[in-house]
Amino acid sequence: MLFTFLIAYRDQKLAHLSRIRTISAVASSEAAARAQLPGLPLVFVSRNATGGAL
Repeated sequence: MLFTFLIAYRDQKLAHLSRIRTISAVASSEAAARAQLPGLPLVFVSRNATGGAL
């Protein structure tokens, strides 16, 4: 699965962000995707099938 996150703190409003930055990771779960991106303030955006088996 491909997990996409917004790099922002949970309490920030989109209108107050100067830039919209996203990052994606391929993993079998959201927790595993977050573990690949340590130290970043992540807000979950979407999950999509990658078309291959993990």
